[in-house]
Amino acid sequence: MFQDFRPAAAGVILFVCGLLSITSSAAGENGDFTSAVGEQAIARSMKAALQGNARLAAAALQSAARSSFAGKDVVYRRCMLQRFGPDATPPPRPEVGDPFLSDVLGLYQTYWWHALMFPATRDRHSGELQRGLSNLLGEPDVITDWDALDERVARELRARGYYSQLGNTPPLRELMVWRKQDSSVREVRLPERSYPVQLEVLNDFVTRGWSSFARCERSSNGGWATDERLYAVGPAFPQGLDSEAFRASLLGHETQHFADLQQFPSLAAWELEYRAKLTELWTSRDSLRFLLGKFNRDQGDDEQVPHLFANKRVLRDLQAYLSANGSAPAQEDLSDVPADELRAAAAEVLTRDTRTREHAASMAGTSPAMPGK
Repeated sequence: MFQDFRPAAAGVILFVCGLLSITSSAAGENGDFTSAVGEQAIARSMKAALQGNARLAAAALQSAARSSFAGKDVVYRRCMLQRFGPDATPPPRPEVGDPFLSDVLGLYQTYWWHALMFPATRDRHSGELQRGLSNLLGEPDVITDWDALDERVARELRARGYYSQLGNTPPLRELMVWRKQDSSVREVRLPERSYPVQLEVLNDFVTRGWSSFARCERSSNGGWATDERLYAVGPAFPQGLDSEAFRASLLGHETQHFADLQQFPSLAAWELEYRAKLTELWTSRDSLRFLLGKFNRDQGDDEQVPHLFANKRVLRDLQAYLSANGSAPAQEDLSDVPADELRAAAAEVLTRDTRTREHAASMAGTSPAMPGK
């Protein structure tokens, strides 16, 4: 999932990609599989959770009978109903080994729970989180500057041996905490150029953030990009760093963000996500049909939920391009378009978007910076 937020230490905007997870129906111990009804309920649940509405996410699962689910899907349904169902209550303070981290995570999980259960009062709960963190830091008054507050919390966590990422991952405040981080340099091929990036692979997580909490740890964000480097959430890629999920949905997707941050620094979150999703489609092979289906299922009209908004724009613009070039798709998810033709269309739509933005910058007298070759 794509979000944007301001990191505690660097003071730059980041853009987070969601995990590409290609899964089949879960099998139970008796050989049963989750039914089509169960799969549809899970899809509705996951979408609602990512939109920040846990009540709707739990209700989607409750609308399908328990017998519709098998294997890990039973576990997911049970957890979501216990955490966000009609009788749910805020989670207790977690014990994670370090008292300060336990307090911080407890404040965030309480905030996440209330913000997810009562979206209309989200701002009030954000203020309560701000007060709680300020008190934990020993401040008599509330630190009203979120950037300053995030930096203070991150510095305290680092002093205790933890890496962290805080900020705003719309629509909620974010906290991710991990213990291990490994660096390397990768050369990533994009539709318009090759790009060298510094890659940080993160492991040994204490928390993978609100999108994981909102989905009972079933999935999480896969990584993010700053204007300096990429960050990959290791556990989000169980098939390893050589898998297509990693190559397309992390390296390709996030490197496009990395390049765009330098060339078009004023793009809105959904615009950056739109361009990265086109690159993701161009990069994908085995996962192409899965991605198209996911984009088709997870569409939205709210710019504040950038992933879903961008999904709709990507499919709309690909549909228009293909139709204008004599290949009008019959299927809404473009599944009837030959793979090579679709990847070529994704690259061309991205290139056209780049030219449009370069022309607009030129007309405004603010030519964009040229990214590295």
